[in-house]
Formats: sequence, C-alpha cells, structure tokens
Amino acid sequence: MKSVLKMVLTLSDGKSVTYSLADPKDGLTGAEVEAALQEMIAKDAVTVGTASAVAVKDAYIQDTDRRELA
Repeated sequence: MKSVLKMVLTLSDGKSVTYSLADPKDGLTGAEVEAALQEMIAKDAVTVGTASAVAVKDAYIQDTDRRELA
C-alpha cells in the first residue's frame, strides 16, 4: 500500500491548493504537520499567482493500493 500526505491550504482569494508528499514518515502527527504548515504560512512561502496561503484547511494521509489489470 502506498501512502501520501495531503496538505490543503486556503488561499487569500478564497481558493485552495493541495500539496502531496509521498511516503510520509511513520508516526507523523497532525501537530507536526500543522506546525510545518503554519511556518510556511508565516514566511509567505506558498503563493499561487497573486494569492498567498492564509490558513490550513486540511491535512490527512491517503492510502492507496495498486491493482494490475488483467
């Protein structure tokens, strides 16, 4: 099974942007992700066009399986 960390940020224009990180470390906590995202927001490190990230909307780990087609 493959795991992907999905991090969704709200932008200043009301839209959102999602970042994906493959194979997040085992035992990763919501608090760790929240702290990292808040630091990115504080440093204005995330922009899409003229919009900047202003809030954390969601963060979760998505597990996926791959099945070969017959």
